[in-house]
Amino acid sequence: MDTEVKIAVGSEGIVKQDTEISVIVPVVERSDNLERLFLLYYEELSKIKKSFEFIFIIDARMKNAYDEIRQLSRKNPNIQLIIFPRTFGESNALSVGFQNAKGRYVFTLSSYLQVEPEETKRLYDALNNNECDMVICRRSRENDAFFNRVQTFLFHKILRFFTGTKFGDISCGLRAMRREVAEAFDVYGDLHRFIPILAEHQGLRVKELVVKQRKEDTCLRVYKISTYLYRLIDIVTLFFLLRFTYRPMRFFGLIGSILILFGGAINAFLIYNRLFTQGFALRDKPSLFLASLLIVIGIQIFAIGFIGEIIIYTHSKKGKHFNVKEMIE
Repeated sequence: MDTEVKIAVGSEGIVKQDTEISVIVPVVERSDNLERLFLLYYEELSKIKKSFEFIFIIDARMKNAYDEIRQLSRKNPNIQLIIFPRTFGESNALSVGFQNAKGRYVFTLSSYLQVEPEETKRLYDALNNNECDMVICRRSRENDAFFNRVQTFLFHKILRFFTGTKFGDISCGLRAMRREVAEAFDVYGDLHRFIPILAEHQGLRVKELVVKQRKEDTCLRVYKISTYLYRLIDIVTLFFLLRFTYRPMRFFGLIGSILILFGGAINAFLIYNRLFTQGFALRDKPSLFLASLLIVIGIQIFAIGFIGEIIIYTHSKKGKHFNVKEMIE
């Protein structure tokens, strides 16, 4: 697979403009029996009695998953298959899925069973009844492994400290949103798991439903140390995106000013000590070099904030970071 390949099988259920639900399944890192996953959710979506499609985005390294879905797509016209030529990550997979979704509502689904399929009806009803713009799931963890519950609690505790969010299961892959909401996000890196927080930050209505956790999802999950560090870095990145994306001077200007003032205070003390107390020559003071370095670094950081403000001002008209709830004339 040297280039990106898109395979759409069947003449109905995929290209129809009146498709009600698009289910996006990124298959990036790991997967369960995808045929079983598809059939379980297919059965529940069929009960809604609305047209729907499944879009599987297959990472290049998931060769077995490609073969499995390719065979399945030949038998079912509701499947669209997109293959990446190399590893691009889940955020890019979701972005491609959002771009190709035809449905009025867009569901995202992990490639392994996390939530009971019967819960999809509740997500659809919440959107269809105009209760919210996005629905996310919070798995009931009564039967989950103890260590899983501990690390989930700590992760969301840190996340809540940095962002103020009240969501309790930001990592659950089953979500539902209006199509225009899905098209509004251009996620990158590992920020896909924080889409609900970004949506809420833009003023969208996000509802969290407590759902039944699948038995397969209760097994012990232990990750590499690097994975936990990456999650922490993602949270800090999210913090800066929420607080300073459109106000970079608030951060860089503050840090730069503190360094300049601190360096200036040290220099003032050294000069006063030399002129009025007959202290040592300034050339004998390493603190003079430190103070000068702090001032230079402070000016540079302050300048970064200034440049950031210019960039934001220049490009602010190209995209909005808010949503209008209602207009009354």
